[in-house]
Amino acid sequence: MIKSVVLIVGAAVLESKQLKIRLVAVVILLSIFGIVMQYSASSYNALKETGDAFFYVKKQSLSMVVALVFMFFATCIDTEKYIKLRWPILIGSLVLLAVIFIPALGIEKYGARRWLNLGFFTIQPSEISKFGLIIFLSAYLSQHPADKLKSLAICLVAIFSMCLLIMLEPNMSITMLVGMASMIMLIGGGMKFKHMMILAIPILIAVPILIFSEPYRIKRILAFLDPWANPRDEGFQLIQSYYALASGGLFGVGLFNSRQKYSFLPFAETDFIFSIIGEEFGFIGATLVLCIYAYIIYLGLKIALRARSSFESLLALGIVSIITIQTLLNIAVVTGSIPPTGLPLPFVSNGGSSLVVFFFAVGMLIKIADNSGKMRITELTLGKHLMPQSKSLYNITNKSHKNLINSDNNYTKLKQFIARKK
Repeated sequence: MIKSVVLIVGAAVLESKQLKIRLVAVVILLSIFGIVMQYSASSYNALKETGDAFFYVKKQSLSMVVALVFMFFATCIDTEKYIKLRWPILIGSLVLLAVIFIPALGIEKYGARRWLNLGFFTIQPSEISKFGLIIFLSAYLSQHPADKLKSLAICLVAIFSMCLLIMLEPNMSITMLVGMASMIMLIGGGMKFKHMMILAIPILIAVPILIFSEPYRIKRILAFLDPWANPRDEGFQLIQSYYALASGGLFGVGLFNSRQKYSFLPFAETDFIFSIIGEEFGFIGATLVLCIYAYIIYLGLKIALRARSSFESLLALGIVSIITIQTLLNIAVVTGSIPPTGLPLPFVSNGGSSLVVFFFAVGMLIKIADNSGKMRITELTLGKHLMPQSKSLYNITNKSHKNLINSDNNYTKLKQFIARKK
């Protein structure tokens, strides 16, 4: 019987290790592909504006080095610390969003104040804060499920506060992203169906109000409905994106052979980089890129399902939700499926802040997978000390340490439990 347990747990530990390796490999490869595509999309404009065709590539390559450091750092942090620091993380995220409204620190571009000037470099606080909210919600909901009105109310106040600050930038795309990811977190945290329906009413009322409160948003809606009605202004970017995707056909025009990057398609290296991918690699290449994202999402969900605690499971769910929603929104924009909005493609679009925080998030997923593997080892050790030959693993799991395995600090408690039995 013990040999069977060894084989079962050993296989589970090996699977956790494979999950980590696959996730790291696919994310790094996707990011390297992103740097190559950024050179293709930005080289002409970079040469024209700065005299260096590799200007954006150099910045993104440096950001990737920093991102790898942050990913490694995230794998070294005990996830229990996030639970203890949930309130400082939330408050810090909100303060970071508020600081950009200080004239000396906040940078305004394209009519929006979304960047923070730190002297040698700039960061986009909303990219950081959205994950700060995910950490807070995961930690809070793991101890105070959303089926209670008090817990739900506290979570909604945190979500509303962050969405309000992001909307003031203004940045409706990130607001939508944060709102949708938070809703998934609340559902995962036990929110009742009736509360979800009640919450949907003010959201459905607020969305059209927010859209029609700003003239530029109305113009974007009209450009989405009929971009050819204003082809040189609001409809220009979407039309150029259509041209890029249509030019790609089935197999594309070839790497570095895009025509739309020659000042035709605005923001080709950031929000609309998928259009360049579709142009150069065609429908087949674009589909393969989407399959890579689907694989990352699959790995993340698998880690969430195997997590050792409710907190880690919710945290993994939140990270996967951000990656999934942001990817889908970006693809929907460049294909004209929803009105235009500025949202980078994770791991691929140019942007140091985005790349660093997404790598940090991947580091958290790796740590969760690692903890899952350690839990399996602890279960094996526990089985050696407690399992009589006549009892099954199910019976033991059902009695002695089931509550320990399901608790948020189970690993520490299991080790203490084993020490007492020794």
